[in-house]
Amino acid sequence: MPDSLKEMLGPLLENRGKMLRPRLLIACASLAGGKRVRESEALFRAAAAVEMIHTASLVHDDIIDEAPRRRGQPSLHLAWGRNEATLAGDLLLARAFALLSCPDSEKGLLRLMARSVALLCRGELYQMNQRYRWELTERQYYRLIYFKTAQFMASCCEAGGWIAGASSAQRRALRDYGCNLGQAFQIIDDLYDYVGYPQQLGKPVGQDLKQGLATLPIIHLFKTRKQYLMMVRRAPPNMALPQELQKTLREAVKMNGSLDYARAAALRRQEKAVRALQFFPPAPERQLLAKMAEAVTGPLSGSVGV
Repeated sequence: MPDSLKEMLGPLLENRGKMLRPRLLIACASLAGGKRVRESEALFRAAAAVEMIHTASLVHDDIIDEAPRRRGQPSLHLAWGRNEATLAGDLLLARAFALLSCPDSEKGLLRLMARSVALLCRGELYQMNQRYRWELTERQYYRLIYFKTAQFMASCCEAGGWIAGASSAQRRALRDYGCNLGQAFQIIDDLYDYVGYPQQLGKPVGQDLKQGLATLPIIHLFKTRKQYLMMVRRAPPNMALPQELQKTLREAVKMNGSLDYARAAALRRQEKAVRALQFFPPAPERQLLAKMAEAVTGPLSGSVGV
C-alpha cells in the first residue's frame, strides 16, 4: 500500500469502533462449529474482511452524505479529499475480497459477501431516492434498513456458519438472528439522532432531518399527527427543512411518544433475534450472542420520550 494510503487509513482502522460485525462472525462460527473453528486462519481472515467492507461502506457513505465526522474524527473526505477517500474505500473493498478469495476459503462465503455488498449499494441508491420524501411508509423504511444495515449483519452471521461447515438450517437461524439484530441496531441508531450526544455516536446528531431522511420516529409522528406532515409539505421541495421547523419536529417526536414507539419496535426485533438462537443447544456462545442483542437496546432503557 502506498505511504499516503497508509497515512489515510491508519487512524480510521486503529479507531475501530465496536467491531460488532467481526465479533458476530466469530461468535456465530464458534456456536455452529465449536472449538475446531475458533482458531482457524479462515475465520480470522473472514472477520478482517467483513470489518474492511464495513469500514469501506462508512467511507463511501460519508462522501455521499457529506458527513463531517466519523468515530469522533474528521471524515476521511474532509481530511484528504473526496477522490482520495473514494479510492481508499475502494482499496479496502479490494483487500477484503482478496482475503475472502484465498484458495482454502469456502466458495459460498465469497458469493455471500459479494451479494451483500451489492445490496449495500442498492440500499444507498434507495435512500438517495427517498430523500425529502416525507410520506415514507414503515414498510419502505424497513426495506431501506434491511438493505443498508440488517442484511449485512445477517451475512456476517451466516458467514460464521459457512466457515463452521454448518447445515443450511443452522445458517438460516444465524441469518435470522443477524437480520433482526441489524434492524434493532438501525432503529436505535436512528433514535440516537434525536436523543443522543455527538460523543456517544462519534458523529453529529440531528443529521437525518437535515438530510431529508425519514426514519421511524418521524414516520410515526407524521402518521399520528397529520398537522406536522402538512408543515413539511409547505416547505420548499427537495431542500433542507428550515432550522426552526427541524427544531419543532424534534420536540414533537419526543412529546408524541414516537421515540418510545420506535424503541418498542427495536425491542421486538431484539427479542426475535434471541429467539432465533434457540435453534442451537445452550452454549456460552449462544449466551454471548443473546447478550450482544440485548446490548443494542440497553443504552436506551426506560422511556426515551422526554
